[in-house]
Amino acid sequence: MAYLAPQNLPSRPTWTRIGLAIAIAVLSDLFSFFTSAWVITEPIVLAVDVVTAAAIWMALGCPAILLVALLAEAIPGVGMLPLWTMVVLIIASTGRLPGRGGNVIAPVPNPTDPPRIQRP
Repeated sequence: MAYLAPQNLPSRPTWTRIGLAIAIAVLSDLFSFFTSAWVITEPIVLAVDVVTAAAIWMALGCPAILLVALLAEAIPGVGMLPLWTMVVLIIASTGRLPGRGGNVIAPVPNPTDPPRIQRP
């Protein structure tokens, strides 16, 4: 009988989903960078940030760090920073989804390996 890992453990996002999330984040950050200088476009930038958070949320699962980035983007002037891109790159580089406990799947032990004996 093969050893199966539990199905409820968080999984790493695929490269396709990470690439999609990076593209969404870069486009949103570029839009925010070039339009946040005008006060009149601030509600539009905030709406774009909400759509960006939802799109990245769907692409990567549901990392809670996106809520922090959305709250930071709502602060006037912070839109000049590429927060969305930084958040997605942090998730991609660590392979962790903080909203799901911040764990990665542990390697599945081989059932043919002898058990480890702990000596006092």
